[in-house]
Amino acid sequence: MRELTILAKYPFLQDTRQFIKENGPSIDELLYNPPYERARIIGIERLDNALKHRDVGSRSLASESDCIMEILSYPLARMVAVCIGDPYFKKRYALGEASHMYKQLLNESTSFLLSIAKELDVTVQYNTEKNTIKIFFKNYLRNAPTRYKEWKIVNRGIRNGFLSVSHKDLARILLESLRKRINKELVTRKCDSNVYDLFSSDIKRFQYTLATQQKKMEATPVGKISVEKLPPCMTEVLAAIQSGENVPHMGRFSLVAFLSSLKLSTAEILKLFSTAPDYQEDKTKYQVEHITGASSSTEYKCPGCEKMRTYGICPVDKMDDLCKKIRHPLSYYNNKWKQEKQKP
Repeated sequence: MRELTILAKYPFLQDTRQFIKENGPSIDELLYNPPYERARIIGIERLDNALKHRDVGSRSLASESDCIMEILSYPLARMVAVCIGDPYFKKRYALGEASHMYKQLLNESTSFLLSIAKELDVTVQYNTEKNTIKIFFKNYLRNAPTRYKEWKIVNRGIRNGFLSVSHKDLARILLESLRKRINKELVTRKCDSNVYDLFSSDIKRFQYTLATQQKKMEATPVGKISVEKLPPCMTEVLAAIQSGENVPHMGRFSLVAFLSSLKLSTAEILKLFSTAPDYQEDKTKYQVEHITGASSSTEYKCPGCEKMRTYGICPVDKMDDLCKKIRHPLSYYNNKWKQEKQKP
């Protein structure tokens, strides 16, 4: 039972997939047979919780049946997420699964944490005598929230390519690693027509909710600005933050500097960041005030388009005609306002 519980708590594991392959039902059985109706209900519940709470939620695992239904709900949730077809939703769901794993890992043994790291291709070293954990610097840079001072490499120290981390730190790094993996997998999958037909009412409900949220976001000004007039680069960064992605420092810096140039207050900017993972108001406030000059002698300016491309922040594939004519994100926004005023 202990082994089955572990598979249910961590359904992304290779061992869980192997268990389903050896003991689970076929896809058709999983989709249509009455004994698996509970798994189908839980699958939708995972998606609802991920969208509303950024966590797929916990359920009772008191019996073998509980565990099996939980295990089977994971592939079902993934299949439905693919059929919903919304990039934001896929990211939100991936974050929900990863956040749920993170909370559970905080209470697991170090040895178990290391096994999860191996599963997610994160290279770590553990000194049993000193009870210290070290992580390879490339894995650290890819997954650590280095926007915060305590996560900066200079504050960690590096030796022979490895940095020291705590149990909680490693769990947080694994959250980001799993989030990226799940999202990447969902992006490459295609919707199964049988899944779409069976869950069509739920899929349409999610799509309606997402469309409504999108229209509300576009229609609701961020402080004194209009979201629909933001340049693609800022729209991408803002969407990534709101969907829970670990946005690189330069992306956050550029967005704050851009919004500050449009005279948004610190409180208005902080509200946008409040949905991000690891949001800490005091630390985020310090960073925002430093960039805007509220707590420093320098008010930093938003980078121009050329630098945005250099930093990899410019979504080249989403550039519109106006993007190709201007050299700075602020010019894009100002031109959009001029176009609005010129409309009859």
